[in-house]
Amino acid sequence: MDLIADTSFLIGLWRGKGWATSFAMSNQGKSLGIPWVVLGEFQHGATRAGHPQERVDEFLALGIPMMDPSTVVPAYATLCASIQSEPWWREMGQNDLWIAACALSAGLPLVTRNHRHFGKIAGLQVLALDRTV
Repeated sequence: MDLIADTSFLIGLWRGKGWATSFAMSNQGKSLGIPWVVLGEFQHGATRAGHPQERVDEFLALGIPMMDPSTVVPAYATLCASIQSEPWWREMGQNDLWIAACALSAGLPLVTRNHRHFGKIAGLQVLALDRTV
């Protein structure tokens, strides 16, 4: 695995947004990990929008599901403990904290367009995509 996907990146790919597809095209040789939280967020949105499950499953096959919590749970606990005194920590949703913990535990960059939240986390490699592309 080379990169970790945030939900915003997957949504961009799903919708064919230039900023997402151009990044994917320039990183074709890299494998993409999809944390369980991202799978849940994406499936939730697809269900609400009424997309056929078969189409969603085919799309999500572009990445490798990250389902093992053994290294993520300690990373999550450490992350939360390290930022809970920061004034901005409550602005981050729990799902974003779990996604960050997945990337931190894997030691891989997180591909997202949400630099506002993820960019504040020390030690997290963030590949923030520009949505104007």
